[in-house]
Amino acid sequence: MENRFDNLTVGEIVANKPQAADVFIKLNVDFCCGGRKNFAEVCEKQGKDPQEVWNEIEALTQKSSPSLDFKSFEVDFLIDYVNNVHHTYLYKNLPEIKFFVEKVSTKHGEKYLYLNELSALYHDLEQDLLSHLPKEENIIFPYGKALQYAMKAQQQPDAPFFGTVANPIGVMHHEHERAGEILFRIREITNNYTPPVDACNSHLVMLSKLAELDADLIQHIHIENNILFPKIEALEASFEEQVVN
Repeated sequence: MENRFDNLTVGEIVANKPQAADVFIKLNVDFCCGGRKNFAEVCEKQGKDPQEVWNEIEALTQKSSPSLDFKSFEVDFLIDYVNNVHHTYLYKNLPEIKFFVEKVSTKHGEKYLYLNELSALYHDLEQDLLSHLPKEENIIFPYGKALQYAMKAQQQPDAPFFGTVANPIGVMHHEHERAGEILFRIREITNNYTPPVDACNSHLVMLSKLAELDADLIQHIHIENNILFPKIEALEASFEEQVVN
């Protein structure tokens, strides 16, 4: 019985299922310059069962995030969620996206003029994020957890060196706005991550990964700005009211 992938090349698969790039990268399979190679033959050469690899690709393609009620999470749990899901995602994926942006820009920058601006924008976004994340992890998140612990232990938390959490949160809001401006411009120059008709597979993967980064950052910033930060500010305010009363 013929399988759906029997006559497909690795390049054709990535062109139609960009998520397959993650699987091929893990297998060290060249899906761009070596994209004309038969999928099944490449898998067998790597000592992998083609059906198992195909199933992994299908699973990635169909994967969707569950709907979560973030407002119901307590501060400490919400902090762990943001750290383990969104910060971990960024640390893992930013270097990989950078690789594709630089590769495509270097090779096709003269053909697609938007790539030079995209490369500069991504460089700024990456540097901003890598500077931004430690501020949350080393200042706001520990303080939020300390407030939550003090509340449960019915103790008064230590006074922070930054006066009130509104101060570092204000900085985070400003940096979130900067990231949002960069994302908006990236969407604009890529036509919402729409590839050119003759784009190579690396170009397709780059745009797919940028779109994924965009979606992740939108949720990430939403959780912090609209749920986590207000919860931390409310916790701090509750202790201030106790002192007044």
